[in-house]
Amino acid sequence: MIQLQDLTAIIKGTSRFNGGLYDSVHVEILLQTVDAIPPEAFWYVPAGVDVPPVVKDILSLAGLPMYPQSAAKLLEGVDDIKQQAETGNLQDVINDSARLMMLATFKKMALTPVPGATNAYVLSYDYKLYPIAPNTFEMAVMLPFDGLELNPSGGRVEVTVITPIGANVDPANTKGIAPENPDLPEIITPVNNTRRQVVSFEYHKDPEFRIRYTY
Repeated sequence: MIQLQDLTAIIKGTSRFNGGLYDSVHVEILLQTVDAIPPEAFWYVPAGVDVPPVVKDILSLAGLPMYPQSAAKLLEGVDDIKQQAETGNLQDVINDSARLMMLATFKKMALTPVPGATNAYVLSYDYKLYPIAPNTFEMAVMLPFDGLELNPSGGRVEVTVITPIGANVDPANTKGIAPENPDLPEIITPVNNTRRQVVSFEYHKDPEFRIRYTY
């Protein structure tokens, strides 16, 4: 059970130098739990590999986001892909194929205990963020991690995203989404000296966060 999950993401504007192909994201997560997480527990996180355009299209068609997931969720339903193909169930074949393609772009990672701390862990990973339209990017993340729950007594999640130099956050499409609250407020803070913007959220119940920006 989660007492705190704090995510900080730094997005580097590499698309300005690689022909608009992708920006680069570095994610750092600090996690505090009520009870210890078993050392054999792990999640699949983006591996930072190049994703071919056709694979990106299939992942988008299947609605699969590039954030950490448990093996059970990532591989849900893929065992019957052959039967689905034989019965002509194209949509399920697309969905199952997309999950397997996503698996090929992810890597298995366990949490690293914080030395000298009790039930505190860290995790970091890097990945490529591809545009959803020319010069427009959207980062999505769901907290807490798949398979974990917030402590109803004061558990919270916090998200801080530092956008690239010169990027402008789109407030109409930047939001936190929770089951009982479809529009969690974000705080957008300009960092004038570096022409960056910082987007932050704080919440207490299984939200998904989306940060969209343009150049």
